[in-house]
Amino acid sequence: MTTLVLVRHAKSDWGDPGLDDHDRPLNDRGLRDAPAVAARLAAGASR
Repeated sequence: MTTLVLVRHAKSDWGDPGLDDHDRPLNDRGLRDAPAVAARLAAGASR
């Protein structure tokens, strides 16, 4: 059976409204949470 995993983007910094979404940097929370999500996804891929 195929599994589809949906992941919401990490928290970004909204300090510069002139930036495109793809150019907007992660804030402190996003930088902290992104590696944890990556580790959980990697662990699930090995099942």
